[in-house]
Amino acid sequence: MPWKAAPVLEFHSSAWLADCPGAVIMPPQPAPSLIASTVAELRRYAPFDAMDTVALTFLVHHLKLEYFPQGSSLLAPDDGVAECLLIVQKGAVTGIDKSDGGDTLAQAFTDGECFPLGAIIARQRPTLTYSAATDTFCYRLDASAFEHVMDISREFRHYAVTGLAALLEKSQQRVQSHYTARVADAGSLSTPLKSLVRRLPITVAPGTPIRRVLEIMQAERIGSVVIADEAMKPLGIFTERDVLDRIALGAIAQDLPIDVAMTPGPFTLPSHAPMFEAAQAMTRLRFRHVIVIEEGRVVGIVSERDLFTMQQLSLGQVAKSIDHAGNADELADAATEVRRLASALLAQGMDAEHLTQFVTTLNDALVNRVLKLAIRETPPPPVAWCWLGLGSEGRMEQTLATDQDNAIVFAAADANAAAELRADFLAFAETANVMLDRCGFPLCRGDIMAKNPRWCLSAGEWRETFGEWMRAANPAALLNAAIFFDFRGLAGDVSLADELHAWLNSTVPTHTLFLRQMAINALQVEPPLGFFRDFVVDDGKGFPGTIDLKTFGARPFIDAARILALAAGVSVSNTAERLRIAGPRLRMHEDEVGALVDAFHFVQLLRLRNQETGASHANRIDPQQLNPLDRRILRESLRQARILQSRLKMDYQT
Repeated sequence: MPWKAAPVLEFHSSAWLADCPGAVIMPPQPAPSLIASTVAELRRYAPFDAMDTVALTFLVHHLKLEYFPQGSSLLAPDDGVAECLLIVQKGAVTGIDKSDGGDTLAQAFTDGECFPLGAIIARQRPTLTYSAATDTFCYRLDASAFEHVMDISREFRHYAVTGLAALLEKSQQRVQSHYTARVADAGSLSTPLKSLVRRLPITVAPGTPIRRVLEIMQAERIGSVVIADEAMKPLGIFTERDVLDRIALGAIAQDLPIDVAMTPGPFTLPSHAPMFEAAQAMTRLRFRHVIVIEEGRVVGIVSERDLFTMQQLSLGQVAKSIDHAGNADELADAATEVRRLASALLAQGMDAEHLTQFVTTLNDALVNRVLKLAIRETPPPPVAWCWLGLGSEGRMEQTLATDQDNAIVFAAADANAAAELRADFLAFAETANVMLDRCGFPLCRGDIMAKNPRWCLSAGEWRETFGEWMRAANPAALLNAAIFFDFRGLAGDVSLADELHAWLNSTVPTHTLFLRQMAINALQVEPPLGFFRDFVVDDGKGFPGTIDLKTFGARPFIDAARILALAAGVSVSNTAERLRIAGPRLRMHEDEVGALVDAFHFVQLLRLRNQETGASHANRIDPQQLNPLDRRILRESLRQARILQSRLKMDYQT
């Protein structure tokens, strides 16, 4: 049904605004120039920048501009069911959670951000009390108009339903475009597309019934069909997504010709075009298939999966070069290749979680090869032992800039036997640590390495050491626990690491005072977020105007997830997995856990991007140098860290 715009964009008279919060004056008819300027203003922010002109113009026609002086209330649970969406035009709004009798800052909104999405979608009361943190102007969109915008704009609906995840998806698209261009000449992405074509594609004539096309796709076990004329000129493409979007829901009958269901004018590239052009086009235009042509004729199809599979082959090649390396110099070359490959995977849109796991997996292979070479040079004693990865390696969260954090656990009958074995293990560890340094993993400045006698212990000594930390719960013990409790067996007899994990998980929950002290310690590092708008940046001489994303961005998530996992008896060490498993056990809602995981991975993604560019400091960024979308997502991510810390405060009464 065509809609009819009802111009209700409203203004306030500045002479009496301060005395009349929420008051409006309705002009007879908004000028076209005002509508155009409001559309342009909203297009600066997501999701309005992705909406088509018709939908956004409808939205603008139904906005009312309202003023709220500092300290005034905009919405509250006592106001009843949410009847409108508010969009901050200029100013700042805080969302305060008063449900537990306190005043906890749960959310904050600045220019271009909107609320309360969940309440208006569900037609429920808002759960937070929204107040103006400064003198604030907000656009008001009534519920009926909001529902119509949801109907006519897929982009707006996607954002409204998925929130932070939608912003992250949009940011990831920008990241892909940026990095695809940067790695255009890197490795396999410069290879011609024809190298990916394994056979001629399945083509059908434009008049073929849809039912027949579906039968062909099933019989051939393929996910796409090209619609071509007699000269093999591509006219359209029909994919599995088209089946779901157009056929499965009954929108198009299967006895109709494929012409009505295909996507016409498919994107094509010549067979000699490099792979990165296909990856760049898929990123920019958001489709998953490129038709490969020669002299205008279809010769193949390249899918997003094909490009990713090519990189998986590269992963295998890198792993093979690691396995066959005969010395530290060859391993150093392989480590360089790992970083190059990480850039290529970043270009293809791999998310931070999987990218850090891939980097860690390849680094694990490097460590294993180093240990095999070290065994030849300085053999360890003939008893069971396990090389432990600590910190980010233990959590499988290594980025592109990482030093060594490792230890050894070995089997020993008693303290005397352990002391005798330790001397030989230390010589072996010294060889391995030095070789890892030559491979690009710098020696730990805090000497948290297996060559340090303090961290080369028998299984019994490790249990005793962990027990002392839990009983003491002093600052040094808490710092050590934050590093060593994230261990993972990398090489040798990993059952020693598994047994130590099992002992730790059964012991920690009984030390409630220790957990509380860990929570207090974790809360000392606050997310660098101002009360409602600005980031809190360093103002010292070293890195003025920057944020340390490792210490103040990632660490709040890591520390809190560790505590929650220990309290819930969760044995995994990865931060996201700790939240996913411990969250439900601690009665955290699925959406809450999802938002925390998304926020943590966005911080990790910013760190990866910063490191890939060769920034002077691997983990420091200037938030003012981020684009508006990423700055907005970073603010929301840090707010999620603050929410997670608020949970720690409640759980441990700190």
